[in-house]
Amino acid sequence: MSATGRIRADVAVVGSGPNGLAAALLCARSGRQVVVLEEQESIGGGCRTVPLPDLLSGDNRERALSSGHWDGLVVDPCSAVHPMAGSSPFFREFDLAAHGVEMVTPPVQLAHALPGRDAIVVPTNPAPDALAAGFGSVREASAWWSLMGALARRPVEVAAAALSDQRSVPPPAATAALAGAFVRAHPRGALPDSLGIDGRTLMSGIAAHAITPLGSPAATAAGLVLGSLLHAPLGWALPAGGSGALTAALADALRAAGGEIRTGVRIGGLAELDAPDVVFTTSPRGLGSILLASSPSPATARRARRLNRVPVGGAAAKVDLVLSGPVPWRDARLREAGTVHLGGDTHAIRLAEREVSAGRHADKPMILISQPWVTDPGRIADDGRRPLWTYAHVPAFSEQDQTEQVLDALEAVAPGVRDVVVATHCTPASRMSEHNANHLGGDIAGGRVDLRGLIARPVPRVDPFATGIPGVWHASGSTPPGPGVHGMAGQHVARRILRA
Repeated sequence: MSATGRIRADVAVVGSGPNGLAAALLCARSGRQVVVLEEQESIGGGCRTVPLPDLLSGDNRERALSSGHWDGLVVDPCSAVHPMAGSSPFFREFDLAAHGVEMVTPPVQLAHALPGRDAIVVPTNPAPDALAAGFGSVREASAWWSLMGALARRPVEVAAAALSDQRSVPPPAATAALAGAFVRAHPRGALPDSLGIDGRTLMSGIAAHAITPLGSPAATAAGLVLGSLLHAPLGWALPAGGSGALTAALADALRAAGGEIRTGVRIGGLAELDAPDVVFTTSPRGLGSILLASSPSPATARRARRLNRVPVGGAAAKVDLVLSGPVPWRDARLREAGTVHLGGDTHAIRLAEREVSAGRHADKPMILISQPWVTDPGRIADDGRRPLWTYAHVPAFSEQDQTEQVLDALEAVAPGVRDVVVATHCTPASRMSEHNANHLGGDIAGGRVDLRGLIARPVPRVDPFATGIPGVWHASGSTPPGPGVHGMAGQHVARRILRA
């Protein structure tokens, strides 16, 4: 603290998610005095692993503790599977393995489970012959490869292109491959028939991660990038120990470089900070509120009000389950799947995402599932209990408990699953921000994912990370390159600070 009680540093970073820690680490390693300020009591933002009772309060916490069902188990309250962490230029340079983080690719990277038939399966090594077994036919696998092959041959370059700052020239070969794949995948706003029935269903489930209407340019782009990462060296990997292992490694490296981290610190205005450079890793509305509380100039106030008007996107409700044993999947191959999509075929997913975009609950929402014990047996308690991670797509600010929707969808592809469920806990979309203020209303993408959001995120600016106030920067999932655990927004801002 300075003599005036303000927090003093060369660089102050507000928020301890991957972007904030990336910015802090790069600045600290360049000799800057850095402090990271986190509102929560634990670091990580949307990349944490904690005992579930730690997320609760009052009677809910007491019930969870007294039940004993959660004893010895930890949950990932936000992200769980990290395809971008394995291919992000920042994390590749950081070298997670050298910092003690084991990224493990499950035997089945991704499965799309469908009632009444075998699942669509993407194995660890999704070469054409292996895909044929996963898709059930050579023809379907060939159709997938005809679209994704150019991207699959250079997935790391594709990741670098997709994760650029949108102001520099990305790798030309990857950019050309992405553009070509986009043209083939987006004729008249729908996936082409040539992709095959299973290929369209698989791609629809991947594109739905954007929580935006399928067939939109943004959904197609997200589907291509995430789909290409199935072919990356680490694929859709999970970190041993949970998502928090990633941010813990970054935090350890930051402290080793001389940086400081303070938790339980809420920043309400710029007057609380005495630093030439301040990096906010907040949502647009969070940053807008801080700027408006800082006695801004008229021009800054106008910019802040624009940030406060950035539209919230589709949302997720989190449902954590404790199981007494493995999920009784009808298709036994799913026992080895790290990620499973539930949502029906491409038509059903399109309908569900359209309902969410219109502010309505889907009868059968898109559901994402992760089985962390597949890659990390340490997530299983001695008596066999294990946590099952699930998200259900819902309208922003929804207060609806999605537990029954998740259990119904699971029962359709894993008969008898209710018999192994020993505890459940739902965090409705309206309460997601209690764990991470950036997830306002359950919007885990940091703002609506649409065409405008792809090219002018969060608002149109010459430099998407600048705020108009010298030395005040914005580096979160709401800025390029968008949501995901990649650290790239932090890297882009750190490089701007160090150049200056």
